[in-house]
Amino acid sequence: MANQYVRDLSVNIRRGIREKIRRGVFCGKAPLGYFNEPRLRTIEPHPENFAKLKVILERFAIKPISLTAFQNELAAAGIVGERSKKPLVLSSVGNLLHNPFYYGVFAHNGELHQGSHVPMISKQTFDDIQKGLAAIGKPRSRREKAKLHFLNFATCDLCGYSITGERHIKKSGLQFHYYRCTHKGKEQRCTSRSFIRQEKFAAEVKRNVELVTIPDEWKEKFLARIETWETETSHEKQQKIDRLKSDLSSLKAKIDRINNGFADGSINIAEFKELKNPLVPKKAALEEQISVLERSKANRLEPLRKWVLEANMANIPVSSDNWLEMKSFLEKVGSNRLLRAQTLTVSFKQPFDSLAETTVAVRSTSDISTHVSRWWSQGGSNS
Repeated sequence: MANQYVRDLSVNIRRGIREKIRRGVFCGKAPLGYFNEPRLRTIEPHPENFAKLKVILERFAIKPISLTAFQNELAAAGIVGERSKKPLVLSSVGNLLHNPFYYGVFAHNGELHQGSHVPMISKQTFDDIQKGLAAIGKPRSRREKAKLHFLNFATCDLCGYSITGERHIKKSGLQFHYYRCTHKGKEQRCTSRSFIRQEKFAAEVKRNVELVTIPDEWKEKFLARIETWETETSHEKQQKIDRLKSDLSSLKAKIDRINNGFADGSINIAEFKELKNPLVPKKAALEEQISVLERSKANRLEPLRKWVLEANMANIPVSSDNWLEMKSFLEKVGSNRLLRAQTLTVSFKQPFDSLAETTVAVRSTSDISTHVSRWWSQGGSNS
């Protein structure tokens, strides 16, 4: 009887776990930033650590840093081990950054399930974090140690083949780094025989990054305007909900009058169906619209805010001459990086292409009022 009790208990526990997973409830200890709600037996956002960790993760998605620096950021924000009260070990930091739980999905027995908990970040932010982890985890090759920063970065504008780097050491011990076309095209011979020094190449990279950066002054102005738009959008949304609720109340009152008329015998069954049937779908549609609007938490202006912050954070590697970060930034926001006659041109993706055009237009005039109008038109663009 004791053995049978244990076997039945095991079966019931597994059944309970399957049922919780079917409902989207993670079975286990809540990850960092969440806590296990004992009364409801659910996983809820932590009242303090949820918002702090969300900001740190979104910052990492924009600008990846080392695991040690990420560990220090968590400790500075007061996010430490639950028992030890010390900074998290690096293995825990790595597991945190790889955990899909934070965008609303959890793994059980190697299978991903949609969770019912509140996601901390979006799927796009999680993907950006994984790309950042892959970038900072690449081993340094001999060429990287030789400080050839811009390998596998640009292509020749004449033949379309990659630009490679070379290191030349003079008898005096001085080292010089050059970049040139690989000349690997057999069908289309490249006519370019010019070299570009790494210092000149770096200046071209910096020039292109500066085209798609937003100054600190305009970052604050853009964020203030976005906040104003958010307030207006929220007000408009509430007005629409109130209008729909008013229409729903009128429709319900009309249906009630039809039901009362059928109940007291003033209308027959055929008239009752003819009057009521068209109103029921309208009532269901209004209730669905109200429910969608009330449940909607997605902020349409959030992509614009993230873009402004990302374009502003590009000033950091520019000011510190961090060539690897500038190279990574251009790879993310642009394509077709072409080198011709010692000039680097980048085809920027939207909306960075309009930002580059605005920067060029602002630089071409010395009129302050024109500067302001150009920047405000950029801030009003739809990201």
